[in-house]
Amino acid sequence: MSKFPENSQFRQSPDFSKRIKRLIYENDCTSNQDFAQLVGISSPVIKQAVNFGIIPSTRLLIKISDKLELSIKYLLGIENKNEFMPSANPSTFHIRLPELTAENKTNYGKLATKMNFPRTYFYEWLKQKTLPSIEYIFEIANCFKVSPDYLLGRTDYRNL
Repeated sequence: MSKFPENSQFRQSPDFSKRIKRLIYENDCTSNQDFAQLVGISSPVIKQAVNFGIIPSTRLLIKISDKLELSIKYLLGIENKNEFMPSANPSTFHIRLPELTAENKTNYGKLATKMNFPRTYFYEWLKQKTLPSIEYIFEIANCFKVSPDYLLGRTDYRNL
């Protein structure tokens, strides 16, 4: 379930729009459509990102980030330096979440209470192999003191 918190800061962002425009330029793409083909997503998604800063789903953010070897924070315009190091053996959110929960000797109920959303979200994400909204990814990553890219299994470096 990709439920968003009510006051999500990750639905629309001028910084994301600027970053996408810059990436289009840096990758020598002559149009939004060229860039969409490069990263393997639909051109309307790129058009919405460029024109309105609309942030796509977590899955599409991962797809763009993977193709260009960028950190999620860099892609979203949160950081200005890309220090992403891809994992030699990529994992997934569905593997990392239970590992981090066990490692921190906690459970989904305690995490949900800390984060103020229903614990059933965790079970839905894991059972249905869906991804949380990017806002929840950041919230869960912060709770475990790891980067969103580590939580998503994209890198082996835990640093925030």
